[in-house]
Amino acid sequence: MTKREILGKFALQDGFISPDELRTRLRLKLDRRSFYTYLRRLYRQGLLERYCETRGGLAYRLTQRGQARLQYLNRP
Repeated sequence: MTKREILGKFALQDGFISPDELRTRLRLKLDRRSFYTYLRRLYRQGLLERYCETRGGLAYRLTQRGQARLQYLNRP
């Protein structure tokens, strides 16, 4: 799974999506902990926005910077 593919999936979403839901949709064989770590890295880079629910759940969505990076990665 590449950064382009992950950001592309977030671009298709209308709002926030939980990492577990996204992982299921992508049918990743990557373990859960590694996937959460990767999303945290994208968050620190400013490509994703994070929302923490009151019960400790996380959800992410693409930022404008993430959209710009996706456009850059999709250039020929």
